[in-house]
Amino acid sequence: MNNDIRKLIDDNWDEIKELIAQKAEAEQKPKTIWDFNTNDRNSYHYIDEVGCLRLDRFNGGYFEIRRDFGNAFLTEEEAEFERERREVEAILRKYSRPFKSGEYNYVVVCDTENNMMLVRVTQFHNSGGPVFANKEVAEKVIDEIGKVRLKKYWFGVKDE
Repeated sequence: MNNDIRKLIDDNWDEIKELIAQKAEAEQKPKTIWDFNTNDRNSYHYIDEVGCLRLDRFNGGYFEIRRDFGNAFLTEEEAEFERERREVEAILRKYSRPFKSGEYNYVVVCDTENNMMLVRVTQFHNSGGPVFANKEVAEKVIDEIGKVRLKKYWFGVKDE
């Protein structure tokens, strides 16, 4: 048995070394922007004041400020996702109003089991999300954003 294992290792040694090297490299990379420090790499991504994606280097001292405000990203893909999410949030906020306890508050919810966007009423439970004055306004928001976009960028549900 030991000889069989030894032969298997010897026959596949180059592939085993490569897998170990890949695993070690993956463990050393920062997984989130909060694990990130200026020694990890030379640059990061952020969204500028007009919504354009930018690459910046660690020589300006703005990294920690941008990171603390949620505007520093490890990859361009993360920055693009956040830009889209912020656009969706802006539309939601444009039509929303403050929660009014005891009154009808309309909210948009994502039913992941049935893959649907629904409008629900709540009177006393404020989940902290956008609240709308009536069902028509909530449905207008769903139509303006689009169900797929709303599901992906606001609710964080990935289509499979």
